[in-house]
Amino acid sequence: MKPDLKPSLAGAMLLSLNLWACAPRALAMEEPIGSATGNAKPTARIAEFAGDRAAAISYTFDDNLRDQYTLAVPMLDEMNFKGTFFVIAGKTAETPEEGEQKQENGNPRNLWGGISWPELKNMADHGHEIASHTWTHPSLTKLTPEDLDAQLGKAYDAIKTRIGKPPLTIAFPGNASNPDVQAAALKYHVAYRGFQQSTKGNSTVASLNTWADKLIQEKKWGVLMIHGIAKGYAALSDPEIFHEHLKYVKGRERDVWIDTFANISRYEKERDGAKLKLAGDPGHITFELSSALNLQLDHVPLTIVIDAAGVTMASANRAGENLPVRVGKSSIQIEAVPSMQPIAVTWK
Repeated sequence: MKPDLKPSLAGAMLLSLNLWACAPRALAMEEPIGSATGNAKPTARIAEFAGDRAAAISYTFDDNLRDQYTLAVPMLDEMNFKGTFFVIAGKTAETPEEGEQKQENGNPRNLWGGISWPELKNMADHGHEIASHTWTHPSLTKLTPEDLDAQLGKAYDAIKTRIGKPPLTIAFPGNASNPDVQAAALKYHVAYRGFQQSTKGNSTVASLNTWADKLIQEKKWGVLMIHGIAKGYAALSDPEIFHEHLKYVKGRERDVWIDTFANISRYEKERDGAKLKLAGDPGHITFELSSALNLQLDHVPLTIVIDAAGVTMASANRAGENLPVRVGKSSIQIEAVPSMQPIAVTWK
């Protein structure tokens, strides 16, 4: 059964995701808050990325190859990073034993689906994203509308049933798509992967770290597409290359937000559709964080940044519930989902 996503919403999502390569956008900001006391007037804005970090990275894995589970998942868990795994639902092993029996035998496609359904469910329960790579991995641009819908719908239903939650995102087989494929995909999913940097046999720790550094410098969201870790299509020459890269990025967590493709996609859409309405004086303000975009799914919190230097203590409350607050040298950060209920912020 198709999820209830209206065509107009799908179009808005498509437009939002296709803006990824543009220069950094101006951040949503209201006019400075008036002050009856003559104190400095604070301003508030929605951070480009969670935690007001400079950049973001999603680590995505295609084809649910077994060594992604045996090698990459422990590496991600060690760093407390969450990955996105685009699975071929119609090729997925029923049991771990069946997954272990998959052998390449001269054809990397024989390794597809090596992470079994119980293992995928366990990964999802620990915060990793289980997403769609269609039912059997055909070239979607060559299918009839009926066959295209079957590839998307069967995978969606299988993942929803076996994992206990629907796949929010999709990666197209071979990264091949056109406007018709993209529109069809957005009837089922919040977003599709439309840009990526891929790992290859000649990838090195230095090349991956340079890629991450460039994202931070250019203030962008980067998506890494990974297939084989030790064997299979585009396998790394040494699995430790990925491990050492993750250690490097862990050391730069203040600069880069690491999260699933679904979470960063939703943050981006919510951020671009949200508005701040402010009132009050320095030290005590009230604002509404509203959004015209209703994803009909759980929202991810947006980071609201209030420019305020010398603050030693701050709190935020919405409808009697305290919200997460961080106090920095020159700002206050608040984590909140869009809602019409106002948020009261006080600080000293």
